[in-house]
Amino acid sequence: MKAINFNNHKFQISKEGILFWFDKQIAIIADLHLEKGSSFGPSGQFLPPYDSEETLKKIFKATKNHKIKKIILLGDTFHDKNAFDRMSEKVFILFKSLIEKYEVIFILGNHESKFEIGRINFLNEYVIDDIHFIHQALPTSIFQISGHFHPVASVKSSIKKITAKCLLHTNNHIIMPSFGQYTGGLNINNPVFKPFVNNESNIYMLTKKSIYKFTSKEVEI
Repeated sequence: MKAINFNNHKFQISKEGILFWFDKQIAIIADLHLEKGSSFGPSGQFLPPYDSEETLKKIFKATKNHKIKKIILLGDTFHDKNAFDRMSEKVFILFKSLIEKYEVIFILGNHESKFEIGRINFLNEYVIDDIHFIHQALPTSIFQISGHFHPVASVKSSIKKITAKCLLHTNNHIIMPSFGQYTGGLNINNPVFKPFVNNESNIYMLTKKSIYKFTSKEVEI
């Protein structure tokens, strides 16, 4: 893990893409997009529909050795309005186990903005110690932790170019990487990141083996 100081609080980012706030016993996760794989079937694009199972198992595995009581899901937990109906029994049991084991806070994402799923209570934002947990970052001086953009970053070495999911940390923003198995990414050199990237930004690139910290000057912006 790598430590991140944010608004005078200490967080830890894991290589899986979970942000831990151990002082509060909280895990923060963005963009699960559950049942994305099964959503392509009706259009004739068949992907192995096991992404939700793997995504949920990954959460349990990454949190099992830590004292976590609460999980904050930063929106787009579900890929579409029919995601719940397409869940297999195994996936439903895993999801049910998650919300029974932890207090789960569901932030409203753009994929969830036009419908209600089951009896889940979605919040537009959630605030702890002046830190606002929302789905999409806004260019403001308020301290925000968000998802939505699925950030990735690229660095070049003398041998090759490496692109990986990343966490973007600026003075008052943390933009989380997407967590779902089938979620893609948007490079932080895209104009949508311009309001949030400056010379003091830090980029934490996540790989299967480790986490690499770079400044915005060291990655391709």
